[in-house]
Amino acid sequence: MTLESEILPDLTLAKLSGQVDTLTAAELEMKLGDLAEVTKRALLVDCSDLTYINSAGLRVFLIVAKKMETAGGLCAFCSLTPNVRLVFETIGFDRILKLYENRAVALEQIAPPQAQAA
Repeated sequence: MTLESEILPDLTLAKLSGQVDTLTAAELEMKLGDLAEVTKRALLVDCSDLTYINSAGLRVFLIVAKKMETAGGLCAFCSLTPNVRLVFETIGFDRILKLYENRAVALEQIAPPQAQAA
């Protein structure tokens, strides 16, 4: 599991790659939690290279999304691979978390123009 991030004025982009399972969920929770702390308005997690996620990883997504929501921000996810999307849909996360088809659509919906230009 790798997580690369880019902090923009009103938006933090996080690109998640590899597998998130019981062994890597704690590391993901720490890294996404840290990003949520410094994010002012929105955290977008690009899952285009996420190949597998289990319940431990989904728990992390939910914790971070709730943390952002409590602080008045937004945590959204984009570019889910078919397998990851199936997991989201099976447990109903597609109804409780904000999902976008791809990064471009997400940025258009949640990022102000100056964030997109960076």
